[in-house]
Amino acid sequence: DVTLDPDTAHPRLSLSLDRRSVKLGERRQDLPDNPKRFDSDYCVLGSQGFAAGRHYWEVEVGGRRGWAVGAARETARRKEKTTGPHQKREIWCVGTNGKKYQALTATEQTSLSPGERPRRFGVYLDYERGQLCFYNAESMTHIHTFNASFRERIFP
Repeated sequence: DVTLDPDTAHPRLSLSLDRRSVKLGERRQDLPDNPKRFDSDYCVLGSQGFAAGRHYWEVEVGGRRGWAVGAARETARRKEKTTGPHQKREIWCVGTNGKKYQALTATEQTSLSPGERPRRFGVYLDYERGQLCFYNAESMTHIHTFNASFRERIFP
């Protein structure tokens, strides 16, 4: 189970009281700015990051039209204006706008054709092998794998 970190949530994202689900609101909430908060991308991270090992979590997207599921480096850019070249948008995700499915990073957009419309995703992180894999959690059908050198904590 992933517990979401409210300090990272974009101001238009509302977290449930148990911090296990999120929804996009109509307008920005008046939240304190802090270095961890995303202000350009509709993102929220999990409270626990991983710097070693193998980890699996599931995310239910239900019948929502547009969504993205993934993971990010601890130093992923969170603000519109970056403070230096070391802050890059290092996020790996699979998502849809309601019409097409894509695997996305800052430098890669890969069209995906899942056999069925997934309602629940399994995400498998193998830190040492540098792999982040996405599955349809209901059928355990593989959807996409990102290969990367992580070198720092990765957050769901």
